[in-house]
Amino acid sequence: MFKKWGVLTLSLLLSLPAQAKDSWTDIGFYLFAAELDGESTLGGVTSDVDVPFDDILENLDLGYMAYIEHRRGRWSYFGDIAYLKLTTDDSSSSDGLLDVDIDVELEQTVLEAFVGYRVLERETGAETLGFDLYLGARNTRLDISLDSDASLLGLTRSSERGDDDDWTDTVVGLRLQYGGTEGWIGSLRVDAGDGSDSSSEQLIALVGYQSDSDWVFFGGYRYLNLDVEDGGDNGFGIDIDYQGPMFGASYRL
Repeated sequence: MFKKWGVLTLSLLLSLPAQAKDSWTDIGFYLFAAELDGESTLGGVTSDVDVPFDDILENLDLGYMAYIEHRRGRWSYFGDIAYLKLTTDDSSSSDGLLDVDIDVELEQTVLEAFVGYRVLERETGAETLGFDLYLGARNTRLDISLDSDASLLGLTRSSERGDDDDWTDTVVGLRLQYGGTEGWIGSLRVDAGDGSDSSSEQLIALVGYQSDSDWVFFGGYRYLNLDVEDGGDNGFGIDIDYQGPMFGASYRL
């Protein structure tokens, strides 16, 4: 059903007339300082993935984020890549007898590509208020490993499990943008994705300042939920919320 709505949305976008306006391209880099909250399942073992905001730099091994957007008239084409590698640990005990230590290592790449169309635009002095609908895809590749040590009455047993998977969601979303060629700007973006064994949701709210030298500096908040369960031999699955501040800069060509 979701994919049918995606096809209908694309058909609507293609049927709308475009207006000829100046074209431009933005290239930007940003930091998404997300806290993680959820759980992962692998080989019948479920572990919490809980990394609060104040521990993200301690647990983060590597990360980079970048995006590009090209607008031509009412049409926009934009994409985003976010890569992170982190290690977390989750410890629990039961009745003082059983101690379980689980280390979770996550290496993840989220790649997005969208095409949008401006269905509504209003001029308010030197600023423009625009409303876009967009359609595209969100591909996620995840390499996860669980290392567990269970101790009972002085006896310890260790085990390791690992798996990697990738999946793609069809995504439909909307975006509200406000700003001009210089000064304060803002945007709000909401979308939802659906795949064969997966789903995703996202919200991005940003405020920025555009200088007369074509640089834009921005900051705001991002929320992303990824949920997948492939039901394979390893019983792989995750349901994780990524949320927190993001900030960065872009340059307009």
